[in-house]
Amino acid sequence: MHGLGKQSLQLFEEMKRCGCNPDHITFLGVLSACCHAGLVNDGWQYFESMSQYYRITPTMEHYSCMVDLLGRAGLLDDAQDFIKKMPVEPNATI
Repeated sequence: MHGLGKQSLQLFEEMKRCGCNPDHITFLGVLSACCHAGLVNDGWQYFESMSQYYRITPTMEHYSCMVDLLGRAGLLDDAQDFIKKMPVEPNATI
């Protein structure tokens, strides 16, 4: 939110190098940083790593961050496709 998205991701990577495993709250911060910095590809990679690598099931908040990320980047068709493919019913935030 304060224009330090890339620095936030650098801190996240440093945290992982130090052996700290991220949790679902950490990923909310990471996805939010990607969203506010316009880092769509990074956001996708982190979102996918949640379940594939860290075995964290995305919550509605994570899905909301991804929709926000895609929408801010002007990728409205991708956002709509993402919403349709979500394994949970979209709520008012989505």
